[in-house]
Amino acid sequence: MSGTRRLAAQVAGSAGVQVWLAFLGIFTTPFILRGLGAAAYGIFALVSVVSAHLSNLELGFGHATVRYLARARAAGDRPGEQAILDTSLAVFLAGGIVAGSVLFTAARFLATSFFHVPAGLQAAAVTAFRLGAVILLASFLGSFFSASLQALGRFDWLNGSRAVFGTAAALGAVGTVALGGGLSAVFAVQTAVSVTSCVVLGFAIVRLRRAGLRPRVDRGALREMAGFGFVLFLAGIAYQWMVNGPPVVLAARVSTAEIPSFSIPHTILQKLAMLVASASVVFFPFASAASADADRTRLAAVFRSHLRLTFLVMAPIATYLAVFARPLLSAWVSPDFARTAAPCLQVLAFAALVLALSGPPADVARALGRPRWVLVYTTSVAVLGVGLSLLLVSSYRAFGVALAVLLSLALATVPLLVAVARRLLDLGPAALAGALARPLVAVALAGAAWLAAAEALEGVLAALVAGAVVTSAYAAGTAAWVLESRERASLRAALPIA
Repeated sequence: MSGTRRLAAQVAGSAGVQVWLAFLGIFTTPFILRGLGAAAYGIFALVSVVSAHLSNLELGFGHATVRYLARARAAGDRPGEQAILDTSLAVFLAGGIVAGSVLFTAARFLATSFFHVPAGLQAAAVTAFRLGAVILLASFLGSFFSASLQALGRFDWLNGSRAVFGTAAALGAVGTVALGGGLSAVFAVQTAVSVTSCVVLGFAIVRLRRAGLRPRVDRGALREMAGFGFVLFLAGIAYQWMVNGPPVVLAARVSTAEIPSFSIPHTILQKLAMLVASASVVFFPFASAASADADRTRLAAVFRSHLRLTFLVMAPIATYLAVFARPLLSAWVSPDFARTAAPCLQVLAFAALVLALSGPPADVARALGRPRWVLVYTTSVAVLGVGLSLLLVSSYRAFGVALAVLLSLALATVPLLVAVARRLLDLGPAALAGALARPLVAVALAGAAWLAAAEALEGVLAALVAGAVVTSAYAAGTAAWVLESRERASLRAALPIA
């Protein structure tokens, strides 16, 4: 199988796992929301937000591990591989201990003073934050193992572990609620799954490399990785404020009972972002290995296809969710919930599309040694997002915060895309516009068909039927008219049914 087709096959496998996990999240969320109640579910969401911010204490070594380990592997430098792995493990372990300790220590303050948690739920919230601290430590180590598997090209282990443990976490939460367990019990199950996942991934790395691991700092590797990683550490902080800053503003201004109308659509945004990240998981190591080659023709071609396919996948999903937000949420959760959450979902669906389009240029910038470009982008979005959220939350509550997310992403993503394409890959605005012209027409036609169906019919059954019919026509038309021959051949290799 050629390199391009192998990339397509790996992306397809990674995307398949993300689709499955997204489906599980969509299926299980109403059960957890109803079982825990809106206020307790709001706490569930807040633990994730706080943990996401503390995860930046990995100091940018996730991407640094992928980049330098992929380069060492491509060069056949076995001692270099070992030095990078041991050094990265030391950094991740130290960061996880610090992050977990901070969250564990701050649990009571967060539950009783910082967030608006009802008095009857404060004790459970303290327990949830403390168990979240253990999960956070495990997630640091899991991130190290995942980055290592990514750089080594072992997507079979990476995708398999994500599918198994992601499924266990989702079903475990639902089963716990169904058996009458509350917030603390749900977090206890999540802790057990996270620790088990960490152990299995560590075993996989040792077995695949036939070499042990130990947290040992190699000064040369640390110096090289730290320079690259520090910029991405700053970018990671900015990214967390970019994605989670607006929800923090909302959480600080409203009660936890109001949070689900934003947090559930926001979770859908993150699920969609993870779907696109499945392509970046494969594309970034490829671009890192290609960065040693002065000729960027192949990298530019793969980038162009990556951008086109990202749009072709994400744009119809965003359009469909925006058109049918109300009936889908009514059937999924309840009509009352849909009235408040549908406007947020409509806005955040398009925010997910814009965020997805930032993935390909950000991967290229990191791989070609321009992490500062990513830092400028994420910082710009974070500042705009938090500023606009503070401006809009008082008058428009959750919808205002959702709108702030979309506007901040839109204002920064287009400049990033144009700058990376022109300056790093020699692709001008005309080339980008030409690459996206047919995909844009195809998505517009699908959106028009869905709007017509929404006007003529009502209810979730109509939404599902319209989704199936129009999506089938869209897929057939895209394969015949929009895809280029090289893209079509790569997809046939990755998906034999295509």
